[in-house]
Amino acid sequence: MENFEDTINQILAVAAIVSIIIGMIQHGFPEGLIEGTSILIALNIIIVVNSGNNYLSEKRLADLVKLSDQQEVAVFRGSEKAITIDSENLLVGDLVIVEAGMKVPADMILVSGQDITCTEGDLTGEPDAMDKEVITEENYKNGPICTMLAKSLVQTGVGKALVLSVGYNTQAGLIAEKTQAGSSPTLL
Repeated sequence: MENFEDTINQILAVAAIVSIIIGMIQHGFPEGLIEGTSILIALNIIIVVNSGNNYLSEKRLADLVKLSDQQEVAVFRGSEKAITIDSENLLVGDLVIVEAGMKVPADMILVSGQDITCTEGDLTGEPDAMDKEVITEENYKNGPICTMLAKSLVQTGVGKALVLSVGYNTQAGLIAEKTQAGSSPTLL
């Protein structure tokens, strides 16, 4: 149906119908259909090729988006040696190594590290990097200063963080779920 939004395709469809009508009036049944049918066949070829190209483009884009979401992270799971896993396999309670340049794979709390700053612009709209501190008995009530939200970008520093929530249970996941759910139309 997208192809019929194109003005040229609309003109070709109208031209085919007009050509069939005029051809039937001038030449009768079999000969009058030749020109109009030829235009309809050409229009069908154009639509099939455009639809195929659009499908392949959207499929490639979906594959790229899926690939961009994949991230390998170093995790400590019950041992002193870190293992590398896909971020989609993270579990609550995993201890993740955090480094500058990585996207935070889950909602986490910083348990060790130094000079860590995160940009949370994708979630909060705030473009400036926020300093993160290791959680202590004195600052645990200060919330955002010790937490690292999923989909935020680690600008500087290195450390370890404990996974608090994953997937749709993260703040980013809750936002995505609310925005993707079929929202009712507003009065505006």
